[in-house]
Amino acid sequence: MAILTILYFLCGITYVSLGIITFLNDSKNELNKLFSVMAINLALWSFMFFLMNCSRNAKAASDFHLYSAFFWSIFYCIFLNFIIILTNKGAFLKKKFAYIILYLPAIISIYLYVFHTETSQNFVETNLGWAYISSKNKGFIWSNFFNIYWFSYMISVISLLFKWWRNSKIVRERKQAKLILVTTFIVVVAGGITDSLIPMIRRPVMPSIGIIIIVIPVIGVWYSIKKYKLMDLNPENFALEVLKIMSEGLIIANHEGIIKDINKGALELLRYDKSMIINKPINYLFTDKIELSKLTNCSSFEIEVLQSNNNKLSILLSSSVLKDEWGDSLGIVCIFQDISEIKHVQQKLKKSYDELEIKVGERTRELSSSNEELECEISSRIDMEFKIKKLAYYDFLTGLPNRTLFIDRLNQEIFNAALSKSFLGVLFLDLDSFKRINDTMGHAKGDELLKMVSKRLINTMLESDTVCRVGGDEFLILIQNIKNNEEIKTVSEKILTDLKKPFIIDNTDLYITTSIGGSIYPIDGSDVETLIKNADIAMYKAKEKGRNKFELCTEIIKESLVEEMKLTKSLFGAIERNELELFYQPQISLITGKIIGLEALIRWNNTELGMVNPIDFIHIAEKTGLILPIGEWVLKTACRQNKKWQEAGILNVPIAVNISVNQFQNTKIIEDIITILKETGLDPNDLEIEITENIIMKETEYIIESLKQLKQLGVKIAIDDFGTEYSSLNYIKQLPVDKIKIDISFVRGININNKDEAIIKVIIALAKNLELKVIAEGVETKEQIEFLKKEGCDEIQGYYYYKPIPAKKIEELMKKINKSQ
Repeated sequence: MAILTILYFLCGITYVSLGIITFLNDSKNELNKLFSVMAINLALWSFMFFLMNCSRNAKAASDFHLYSAFFWSIFYCIFLNFIIILTNKGAFLKKKFAYIILYLPAIISIYLYVFHTETSQNFVETNLGWAYISSKNKGFIWSNFFNIYWFSYMISVISLLFKWWRNSKIVRERKQAKLILVTTFIVVVAGGITDSLIPMIRRPVMPSIGIIIIVIPVIGVWYSIKKYKLMDLNPENFALEVLKIMSEGLIIANHEGIIKDINKGALELLRYDKSMIINKPINYLFTDKIELSKLTNCSSFEIEVLQSNNNKLSILLSSSVLKDEWGDSLGIVCIFQDISEIKHVQQKLKKSYDELEIKVGERTRELSSSNEELECEISSRIDMEFKIKKLAYYDFLTGLPNRTLFIDRLNQEIFNAALSKSFLGVLFLDLDSFKRINDTMGHAKGDELLKMVSKRLINTMLESDTVCRVGGDEFLILIQNIKNNEEIKTVSEKILTDLKKPFIIDNTDLYITTSIGGSIYPIDGSDVETLIKNADIAMYKAKEKGRNKFELCTEIIKESLVEEMKLTKSLFGAIERNELELFYQPQISLITGKIIGLEALIRWNNTELGMVNPIDFIHIAEKTGLILPIGEWVLKTACRQNKKWQEAGILNVPIAVNISVNQFQNTKIIEDIITILKETGLDPNDLEIEITENIIMKETEYIIESLKQLKQLGVKIAIDDFGTEYSSLNYIKQLPVDKIKIDISFVRGININNKDEAIIKVIIALAKNLELKVIAEGVETKEQIEFLKKEGCDEIQGYYYYKPIPAKKIEELMKKINKSQ
């Protein structure tokens, strides 16, 4: 009993809340007011059942059931009334006796069930509360009238909603109709079973739960109000309240041209009362009927309107269409001003000019001047509207079409291409290193460069093509009627060539490059979004290949993106899932032949993808920022493992760990290394940090200072992949480096390429002169070892001696070595 009693009470509270919220949202709206009345009626019905279920005897339960009969008798009439207005069938209610016919069943129901009620003997107390058992000796009408009444009215509601859903062409209305239709249908089925069928067969005996089930469509209607702005168009929905106070006239009409609101300025100009004009067709005001489409093309024109006293008033009318988020028309906003005085002055000036041209020539010129000013004012208003439209569709800085206009044109051309079965090309351009130009020369010069790039692009392309600035340093180009892949490639190469020519800013030649990605309709997509997205993907592939490149979208590129996204998704959480593992590759002294160090190399063993090569996921980690936690994990794991080996007496050599650019850009890198050394207990002299040359080129002073701090701690520093990047002898001289690592690409050229051998000789000689050690990586043959030993290389690392192996294999290796010694 307690559960059902609580549900009755909660439903009552819910109905009251929804009614109040809806009424306060817009107290002037007819539908809002009717919904609030319906909600309060349902709340009173719920509270009567709540009090009935709280009753201690059948007599009290019978009394409260009697009181509730008034509310459940009238509810279905109110609900049908609400749906009639909602589905735009309100014309029926204007007919004579319409409301009497609509509410007659409620009056009969009240008469039957309020004034000729059952006795307390019809109430049985169940586990859920008081249940009403209908008498069978009251006659067919008394016993079945209410079921016939509520069922027929709910079927009418469903029919109206279904026709509304089927006939409406507005997305918002179809969504509203579908939501209310489904929730109402649920109530008819569930309510028919619980409150009609079960009481008729009397098995099982249970209290009425119809008031609880009805909460479903009521919440559905309320949700539609909140989600889809169910109630009628009103100015508050579009933040137009402020326009009510202006002296110019403002009229708001719905998408059918029916006037829904009008401001004070318009009422004063037209001399109408608001009640006389609301819900009238907008053509009611004009002396000459005009097509509704003329009001929806955002135009300005002169027209005459009729005042309430049938006088004609000349006005300048501007109109604009309001659309909802689905692109459907919500209504029309018309703004107008009285120009009858202007027209009168113009006529008076013309008459004066004809009659008094000689005698009052000077006066006529003054009046003509006034006329010109007035005409200029009207013209300036029209020009202002044009400028506003231009701001909406063109880039403010360059004057090129913006993304909105580009999408519109691309949509049009896709439609045309589909009819003519032709091809379209979409190019996505991104200027390389534009941020560097902004940072070094300032944003004003950067803007000037963007303007010059825009002009050059327009001169490069055909007049039929569309060049658009998306934002920042990104551009989109639409190429029409291309014949094949080679044509779009030829156009792109011409753009690359033209943009490589110098731009002169402040008498200085400025050189830039760009990366271009391309997609073709319909090969790479049949809609705007897909074509732009695929061109964007191809552009990033062009950047990855070295910039100043063109890349056409291919299936391989799309598949690689999907694969990269899959890797990215799996990489998140790899540390927590213990999928990362360190392998260690021994470093050998060319003098003693013994292991004098280890390099820690990361491996990722994913449960779904298997063993993933570092070259496939390190760049993803750098893009996503995961390189920071992964790098910290590598450093901490390598230090902890090395300390473990030292304490176990397995080996005592330095361990080398790679540090990326992103890690060094983290200002806490030094602090993190110090913390890890303290936590693991590893001596700083047993840690070697490997950095690449490109680190030095970014924030040079900060990098050098950071490396010096590490050197003071005792940490060894090596330059990895030496000679492959920006080798600057000046930087090498300043850096506190202990070791230079010869890249594998040079080592593989030994006995094959004389140039690679010459580079190795120069690197070793340079290192010796700077008193630095040299280690060569990727050594795989005896001939390579002999050459490196002959040239004075100190250490080697590669498959000739050992592949990277897990920690456990290192321990087995060292035990084997120690045993043999």
